[in-house]
Amino acid sequence: MRLKTYQKTAVDKLLFQAKKLLDKQGEKICVFKAPTGSGKTIMMADFLQQFSREYVGSKEFAFIWISSHDLHSQSKEKLESYLSESRYTFSYLEEVQRSTFEENEIVFVNWHSLTKKNREGAWSNVLMRDNEQDRNLPTFVRNTKEKGREIILIVDESHHHYWSDQSQELVKDVIAPKLTIEVSATPSILPTAEDMATGDAGFIVVPFGDVVAEGMIKSETIINKEIGEYKDLCDSADEAILDASIKQRDELKEAYKKEKSDVNPLVLIQLPSEAQKTSALDKSKLEMVQEYLKKKHDITVDNGRLAIWLSDTKENLQGIERVDNHVEVLIFKQAIALGWDCPRAQILVMFRDIKSVTFEIQTVGRILRMPEVKHYESDVLNSAYVYTNLGEIKIKQDEGSQTFFNVSPSHREANYEPIKLPSVYLSRVDYGDLTLTFRKLFIEEANKRFGITSKDIGDTAYKKADKDLELYLEELTKPVISNAVIDNVDGARDVVGELVDFSVPMDDLKYKFELFAKVASLPFAPVRSHTKVQQAFYDWFDSYLGYADKSRAEIQRVVVCSDVNQKIFLEIIEAAKERFREVRKKELKAKQRRRECTWDVPNVDYYNENYEKVSVANNVMSPCYLSKTRSNPEQEFEKVLSESDKVSWWYKNGESKEMYFAVAYVHPDDELEHAFYPDYVVQMKDGSIGIFDTKSGFTASSGETKAKSDALQAYIADNKKKKLFGGIVVFDKTGGHVFTGKDYKHEKTAKGWERLSF
Repeated sequence: MRLKTYQKTAVDKLLFQAKKLLDKQGEKICVFKAPTGSGKTIMMADFLQQFSREYVGSKEFAFIWISSHDLHSQSKEKLESYLSESRYTFSYLEEVQRSTFEENEIVFVNWHSLTKKNREGAWSNVLMRDNEQDRNLPTFVRNTKEKGREIILIVDESHHHYWSDQSQELVKDVIAPKLTIEVSATPSILPTAEDMATGDAGFIVVPFGDVVAEGMIKSETIINKEIGEYKDLCDSADEAILDASIKQRDELKEAYKKEKSDVNPLVLIQLPSEAQKTSALDKSKLEMVQEYLKKKHDITVDNGRLAIWLSDTKENLQGIERVDNHVEVLIFKQAIALGWDCPRAQILVMFRDIKSVTFEIQTVGRILRMPEVKHYESDVLNSAYVYTNLGEIKIKQDEGSQTFFNVSPSHREANYEPIKLPSVYLSRVDYGDLTLTFRKLFIEEANKRFGITSKDIGDTAYKKADKDLELYLEELTKPVISNAVIDNVDGARDVVGELVDFSVPMDDLKYKFELFAKVASLPFAPVRSHTKVQQAFYDWFDSYLGYADKSRAEIQRVVVCSDVNQKIFLEIIEAAKERFREVRKKELKAKQRRRECTWDVPNVDYYNENYEKVSVANNVMSPCYLSKTRSNPEQEFEKVLSESDKVSWWYKNGESKEMYFAVAYVHPDDELEHAFYPDYVVQMKDGSIGIFDTKSGFTASSGETKAKSDALQAYIADNKKKKLFGGIVVFDKTGGHVFTGKDYKHEKTAKGWERLSF
């Protein structure tokens, strides 16, 4: 399994929390919150893989994996694939062979069917009741615990059914697991601050932004894009959203072709009734949709362009999940919401029989995934699209949803004259961690330190290393202070006492080794870097000192249990990191994609709930939306622009997309090229164009601001024919000032500062 960086980070945290909770008395809960499309199953598979290695020969565990409806069978299929060479065995509850759950057995359960009760209040499922064969869940659980084997309960999508009274009765009274891991995009319970502070509960969150950044899911969702264009062309709102969705699909198809991709984008049409069975309303809407698609767009079941997935009708579903499948439109109901994975689905048409709906990320979960697990250079392909006949749209009040849904369109003024500014688009993903290259550099530095050559394999290399390192068992102890007396707690600097040497317990070795690796990896991101440090040790010891056939614990002991060794290894690591910094620059440059382009104010832009509609003069977009959290200098500058009779129009620039204006600059921290998105582009009535970026406080004096300013002034000088001007803008008690010099200095007395005048 090759995990994304955020997935590795999440698994590390989950593993750490699980081990802590299992060491405590009583039954514990750990919530694992991960967005739809983030790869929850593969993260849990990697967690299980690592977990099995942690407890070899020490503790025994069996696992119950519960899901709603048929999702448990999909989870079983995926886990069997991911963990095919692991210690785990996989069974449905009805397939359990013995009277117990075996060690490392994962039992998959349909939660919905298991928790049903009859009119008398007794369990309906035969696997919950006493029977002659004594084959039921209570018996399996009881026998498993009698063997000293702990049960870990994994609740997949815990917000479905999990918190009903019957479900909780089953968990608490029948299963009573040592640890419950709730896996969900929208968990129904949050541990209290007190429980987390005392270590009695765990809460792991996979940030939505991290999933987007690594190209797993769409960066945004646009609702009813350009729907107003169809007002006079269609007889009804239903026809309008159908036409708009098909037009958007065609636009996406052309964009994929330009990317040389075979992806055939899929439109999902959801029928209105929320009941699982096909209602009369559904049938009426289905007939209308089929007739309209055939008449207006030649999309039918017979020609293979239309698929249907209903409880009583299934057409053209074979291979529909493939990215190049020929089906263009799928009509469905709520029944396929859970577990269905079709990454080429990018447009969702929602017919609803209610007046409003609250949108959250899970509402559009079926169109979140990226078809080729990457973002494209064309921004249109990195978005999801929703078309709905709702009269009112509300966005759930959480940070992810508020940012993800763009519901407010703004159009460029009709009398806009193109300015065609040269712009740049740079894309690069950098998480500030050590990469695999570090391992090679560590080995080279370790060999250099001990004078080991490629010929010194085995005993020769071992003897060279042993001259400086403490490698023998009797040398590897940790001193613990004994019989110490502290007379003055507040004034104590050093504690004096006897030292007694103890051997570090096996259980502590891995933890202390991992902690050492995390500290040693700083200032690189320790959570994502420590595994590179640890593997570097293993590779060097195996390849040069003859440890390949020995336990990893012996290598860990050499590092952990000797202050002498730690000092030497830290010096080696620092030398390797120093070399890695130079290599990293080349690696990041190789990852960077640069595109030169010509920029104009976007014809249309979409804004989310973090923006507010404002009434300002001279803005080129109508209506004008500005960030609710924009800074005071931005607001002051916007006031100047709105009140000026010299300004023809002004535009508030965005960030990180090709549709926004950017200037390339070299960042002083990593000496790599980055994209600078100035805050404002201004068209003056005399034809000149101003480019400005507002700063305040310490940001005005930072090295990054100097680099941006110098790059902007160089850009202005290189494009004299465009009649450009502008610079860094700062406001103080004396008013607004702009720096227009070539060499940025933040002091107002420096040459280059001018009073801002419009």
